[in-house]
Formats: sequence, structure tokens, C-alpha cells
Amino acid sequence: MNKPVVVSAVIPAYNEEEWIGNTLKYLRRVEMVNEIIVVDDGSKDKTARVAQHYADSVIRIPENMGKGAAIQEGVRYATGDILLFVDADLTEHAKLCGALLEPVVKGKTDMTIARFPAPRKKGGFGLVKGLARTGVRWLTGYHLESTLSGQRALTRELVTAIGDVGSGFGMEVWMTVRALHNGYSVKEIPLPMSHRETGRDWDGFVHRGKQFFSIIKTLIRLWRQPA
Repeated sequence: MNKPVVVSAVIPAYNEEEWIGNTLKYLRRVEMVNEIIVVDDGSKDKTARVAQHYADSVIRIPENMGKGAAIQEGVRYATGDILLFVDADLTEHAKLCGALLEPVVKGKTDMTIARFPAPRKKGGFGLVKGLARTGVRWLTGYHLESTLSGQRALTRELVTAIGDVGSGFGMEVWMTVRALHNGYSVKEIPLPMSHRETGRDWDGFVHRGKQFFSIIKTLIRLWRQPA
């Protein structure tokens, strides 16, 4: 008899007290998810306290280390054969994560990526997303729309093959390129999901600026270390 597949959801969170409760509440409704791990990445608010009401484990990092570092910390604690990565601000759309998990659990692909519909309001000018798409295509020859999507399901084997994703915002690009370079299959799943979009204000431009340079650093690192 086949051993049951265990699915661990890992949610990195930084100052997400307003959103994370709903995200976890709806994630609990996904039948395939067996374990929920929240990594509080140095939050200054009540993120960890809210998460404790819903998560199986809440790991606290004393200082903000970045999304990639938080994900890797969560993976170290996760017990699952399949990993599900979810952004903390996904709220009620987390209930759709079963559609990401199913192809991986059934062995049809090694990694799925949620492809969101176009946002109703434009946050920036598309430079960050364009850089990520172009970089992935340049390095792999594959055209993927949602190279920056944080909603992903993947096998434990692939997580190991991907290696150190770095600490910053380039982790999704790293994961995608490394998976394709190592011969793993990647599939985008169109889903009616959305989460917060940064605006065209100073904070939004600063955030996207950090993303942009983090992705450039990641692409250079991948070019120098192709496999």
C-alpha cells in the first residue's frame, strides 16, 4: 500500500497581522494540507500572535531576514513530501490552493505556480515583472508569465535540488530557473487569486526598487552558477 503523501504549507510573514488570520483560516479548508508553518520574519506587530490561532507551528526570526530566508527556515521545520508556499496576504484566495497541489500530489508535474489574472489597478509600470520574465526566458528558453508568483507547490526532491534560494525577493526567479535547468517540470495554473498590490507612492516605489535590484543580483548569480 502506498504511503500517504504529507503536504506542508509554509507561509513567510512580515508585519501581516491584518491579513494573515484570514489567509490561514481559508488555508485550513484545503483538505490536502496536513501541516501549516508560519515563519514570522522579525515582525513588529502581532503577526505571530494571530498566526498561533491557526498554524501548527509559528517560527519566529528575531530580525527581518527577507522572504527567501524565511521560506528556507520554514522548509527546515516542515515534515511534508510536498511543500506549498503561500503569501501571508492571500486572504480568502488561499482556499484555491488545492488546485496548485493536485498536479504535484498526483505526480503530474514537479512544481506548480499560480498565475493571477491582471490586477484591476496598476501598482507600478511592469518593470519588475518584465525583468523577471525576460531573465527566466534568457536563462532557460522558457516563457512563463508568473515568474514572481509566491504561490507554489513543489516536491521535497525539487526543494533539495533548488538549493539556497538566497534571502531576498529574487527567490521565485531562482526557484524557477534552477528547476528548469535541472530537468524538472514546471506548470503554471491560472487561478482567480489576488493579493495586495503596492501603489504608485513612495513606499511602493521603494519596495519595487528593492525587488528590481534583488532580481538582477539573482539573475547574475544564476548566470554564473547555471546548475
